[in-house]
Amino acid sequence: MQKIKKIAVLGASGNMGSLSGGIFAQAGIQCVYFARSVEKAQAGIDAAVGQARSDVLRDVITPRSYDDLEKEIPDCDWIFEGLAEDMNIKNEFFSRIEKVRKKGSIVSTVSSGLSIRAMAEGRDPDFQAHFMGTHFYNPPGKLLANELIFHPNVSKDVRKFVTKFCDEVLGRANIVTHDVPAFAGNRIGFQFLNEAALYAEKYGVEKIDYLLGPYTGRAMPPLATIDLVGLDVHKAIVENVYANVKDERIETYKMPAYMHTMIERGMLGRKARGAGGFFNRDENKNKTVLDISTLSFKPAEKYKLDWVEKVKGLIYDGLYSAAVDIIKNEPGEEAAIVRHFILGYVSYSYARIGEVTPLEDGIHGIDRVMSSGFSWMPASGWVQLLGGGEETAKLMVKEKLPVPAELTKNEKKNKCQIPDISRFLIGR
Repeated sequence: MQKIKKIAVLGASGNMGSLSGGIFAQAGIQCVYFARSVEKAQAGIDAAVGQARSDVLRDVITPRSYDDLEKEIPDCDWIFEGLAEDMNIKNEFFSRIEKVRKKGSIVSTVSSGLSIRAMAEGRDPDFQAHFMGTHFYNPPGKLLANELIFHPNVSKDVRKFVTKFCDEVLGRANIVTHDVPAFAGNRIGFQFLNEAALYAEKYGVEKIDYLLGPYTGRAMPPLATIDLVGLDVHKAIVENVYANVKDERIETYKMPAYMHTMIERGMLGRKARGAGGFFNRDENKNKTVLDISTLSFKPAEKYKLDWVEKVKGLIYDGLYSAAVDIIKNEPGEEAAIVRHFILGYVSYSYARIGEVTPLEDGIHGIDRVMSSGFSWMPASGWVQLLGGGEETAKLMVKEKLPVPAELTKNEKKNKCQIPDISRFLIGR
């Protein structure tokens, strides 16, 4: 296959389907958007146009209902599946696609963590030889990460073609991952997010998000991030990992009981339209914060600590070494929480080398997905700021965290390659 001239996007009325398809359309590729109705597919086109801020996309995207699937699929070079994260739904549509797709056409899923091998089980040899995960991050117009998870039967030539196409035509930051639950980025990111939710039960929502805010190397605080993602999506990811993985920190993946109750009550986060999540707004549009003990909302207290504000000020002034020195050495329970999460993130990331990404990639695939998919400081960036592998290992020992062998064994190989890591530390 030399060119991708036409693609089909399934699930085009959903956020990931519409916006991911929009990336193809922005490259000038003809797209057919499929949804339950033409009207819903048209709404997906509107979303893609909004992401690109360009009405020109309407010239290359055609809305269709699933009734037209068998008519359109035979002409498509790539079938991009962006349906709900449900294996039964995906398999229903893959069965239809398998019967009518032309040989050699790419079939990919935007799944955030379901098994690629399981989705293609029982399919014909040509389907399996062209099936893969292309996990774009949301929103793909801003987050460039693309986890590529190839079915074992995909040839080297097809792998090379898809990787090059996603890089040069779609402008993605590609990360090849193994076919493991939650792949690479979500495996590491949602460990951090779920552990923050566990800590919030003891320390409170506002305090945890303040302590683990953007000055610690992420675009948004963790609980606000869960609200953005949606508690139902969070639940699907962490439960998939908890049920199918055994590692040194798997208990931090057990979703707290209060979150199950929140989901039952429709408190799913930003998409809940008034029900809220960890945060909400009152009738005067003032920010309110969840009281976990009652699952009701209270006014934000605007929690502050002098040493945290000093760290933020130093970061704002570009004095990163001085800021990190405070994080490393500040006494007290709150500072210990910050160190636990920063070092835990580094420990968990380095321990996943070879498990979620190829061993020969070292930390760099994990770094790319965390920086370009989550907008988080890459793990090796923290190692650099903390004073190197040996110093970071000593800090981990103090915090009673596992010290991965890759942290000190291959320090030269794992030296941070992400440029300008200071951009991940936000001092405001």
